[in-house]
Amino acid sequence: MGKSTAVVADKLLCGDQVIADYIKCTLPEIKWKTSTFTGGGIAGDIEVPLQGLAEAMNTQVDVRALGSENLGLLMSPGLKNLEYRFNRNMVLDSGKVITAGTRIYLTGMSTGMTGGNIERGATMEGNVTFSVTRFRWVEDGQELFLIDQLNQIYKVNGKDHSNILSL
Repeated sequence: MGKSTAVVADKLLCGDQVIADYIKCTLPEIKWKTSTFTGGGIAGDIEVPLQGLAEAMNTQVDVRALGSENLGLLMSPGLKNLEYRFNRNMVLDSGKVITAGTRIYLTGMSTGMTGGNIERGATMEGNVTFSVTRFRWVEDGQELFLIDQLNQIYKVNGKDHSNILSL
């Protein structure tokens, strides 16, 4: 086990093309739909998560500059394959510092853009938001989870839990 310290390198790719670095992104929140079990005892109602049935997911990526190198690609209609690549330092229990490589793959459609501020001498930061249909997290080559709403796939640590979504 180790402690994550800081992100030391990052890139954003869209369709295998690097379109930004030094990014800030807000990853999708995963919330399962729930069913209420009423009258479950003296404790009252119980919210039961419906694992694999995710509520709508969104992501936002903030970039230092929106322009010809990325805006047209990010804002064009249709599904986009985004890939966040980042390395972060980890301090192991032994005291050794290693670099953990992480890739997050998202598929989604652009839902909006904020162009940022125009100010002399300042970086023009902006952001683009996406409605996400597929969310996959891979760390050091190991898939931690995959949620694909369109294809009804739900995997955690390599174990396929998709059978709960089919008959």
